[in-house]
Amino acid sequence: MNAYTKKSLVVAASFFFLIIYPYLKLQFSKEIFFSHDSGYYDQEFYLSILGGGGYTIHYTTDGSEPTINDPVFDDKSPLYIDDATNHPNIYSERIDTSTGFLTDLIRQYTEGIPDYALPDHNYTVPNYAIDKCTVIRASVFDSYGNCLDSITGSYFVGFQSREIYQDIYTASIVTSPENLFDEETGIYVTGKTFSQFLENTLGQEGNWSNPYWHWWTSNYSNRGFDWERKASITIFDNHKHTVLSENCGIRIKGGGSRGLLPKSISCYARDIYNGSDNFQSDIFHTNIHPHKIVFFSGGDDIVFKLKDYLANTMEQDLHFATMDFIPCAMFLDGEYWGMYYIMEDYNAEYIHSHYQVANNNIIMVKNDSISEGNEEDILKYEEMRTFINNHDMSNTENYNHACDLIDIDSYIDYYAAQIYIGRYNDWPFSNFALWRTRENDGSLYGDCKWRWMLFDVNSGGLSIDQLSVDTLSNVLLSDSTFSSLYKNEEFRIKFASRLLYIGREVYNPQKCNQFLDDYARTLKGPLLYSNMRFYTDSKSDEFDKNVNDMKTFFSERYDIIWDCLITNMGKEWLLENGIQR
Repeated sequence: MNAYTKKSLVVAASFFFLIIYPYLKLQFSKEIFFSHDSGYYDQEFYLSILGGGGYTIHYTTDGSEPTINDPVFDDKSPLYIDDATNHPNIYSERIDTSTGFLTDLIRQYTEGIPDYALPDHNYTVPNYAIDKCTVIRASVFDSYGNCLDSITGSYFVGFQSREIYQDIYTASIVTSPENLFDEETGIYVTGKTFSQFLENTLGQEGNWSNPYWHWWTSNYSNRGFDWERKASITIFDNHKHTVLSENCGIRIKGGGSRGLLPKSISCYARDIYNGSDNFQSDIFHTNIHPHKIVFFSGGDDIVFKLKDYLANTMEQDLHFATMDFIPCAMFLDGEYWGMYYIMEDYNAEYIHSHYQVANNNIIMVKNDSISEGNEEDILKYEEMRTFINNHDMSNTENYNHACDLIDIDSYIDYYAAQIYIGRYNDWPFSNFALWRTRENDGSLYGDCKWRWMLFDVNSGGLSIDQLSVDTLSNVLLSDSTFSSLYKNEEFRIKFASRLLYIGREVYNPQKCNQFLDDYARTLKGPLLYSNMRFYTDSKSDEFDKNVNDMKTFFSERYDIIWDCLITNMGKEWLLENGIQR
């Protein structure tokens, strides 16, 4: 056999292998595959489940994990996938997803409470067929009933004319319904936990949460790994390309917002779910594969979902950490569940990727507690606070040592920005975070100085009702560390200068108007549609008023801030130090 013939045979064998291998894989592999990938389709189609090596394939259509008791897939009868929107509403019909539905009980305990202290609820179940996708879960079992492989698919048929999905991401979270809605184990309902709270705690004298229905203890109030549930998550970008499709763990996220609708959801990549502790997608384009992804519902700003989005976007170039926000339509077990943001999460991974320091050298404190690091690391935080609070910062030596403990540019920018936007109520004594390295690694940010992180701007601030509030005076009265540093003239000069810079540049009215116009153009439709889902009211007029009020806030806030500086520092002192309006 000559060389030419041998080469021809090798080429022929290779070609044959490439042709026959997919067939052999489908016939003999225990893995299973859908004939159509999850995604958007213009027309209905038939879906087959391929592979399985001749073993029995079972499937479900309600989000539950298949068992041997579920229907068997017959390759002679593929599944018909059409627009599922006209299928009956199921999970969206539930009224145990928030104590906000318990209007009689709320009236009983909120008598005399001012309206501003009560979140807007008036929740309803939708009186129309909400948008739906078709969810198929399939598993292959051997003759002993052992599961060999499982897959999940989410199919959106006929959505091409629905404009609210055109410019935003879409996410489908699929999990066994009992993981969300079971009385005992469901993480999305009031459940047994609320029944016990109602029987044993609600109404007792001295219980601060009595008037605040969204804080009433329920299943969704529970935290930790015991209240994490296995799920499958698929995310499509605004071009409807799949950017993430994996199994993960899900938990309810938030404080009082856990009692609102819709609820924020945290997603965790773990080896037990998908063979890795990181998602296999760089969804935020930060050159990392995150361990945790948050679907943020807006917190207390649940109707307009604007405050956190705006503050984190506008303040992203200042000397403290901010998060990226990606607008996203959520589907939960196939049913439309409102508009969310896909959001970064503050953890060691975030700090490592943004500041190039080692994960195991990071200390992060959130609301006076260790969030990353060792429990004993809290002493370093307390030592910093104690030194600044207990020493005279007008003394140059003391102030210089304080600047060795904290990144003074980060501190000043963070406080100046929050004071400018009028944060109050649950800040600065809560909803704050900061980080440092444990050891000095010689890098730019590995110098053991504390740096600040922005989060949870959805409660107080950025409100027309608080436009004239002297937030600087409030912080001086409520934050001992700030008031101590404020005694140093160098600090005051720098702080006042940065406060006015933020008003002129970061929150320049024209710049803010452009952001708000873009927000309204892109997200008004998705937000009004989301409001219809939970209120049967789009709140269109309220949306327009909120945007206009926000524009008014930024057009007038600079003058208010200048007056605050005069009140607290004196006009003569400001001018003497070159600080001008």
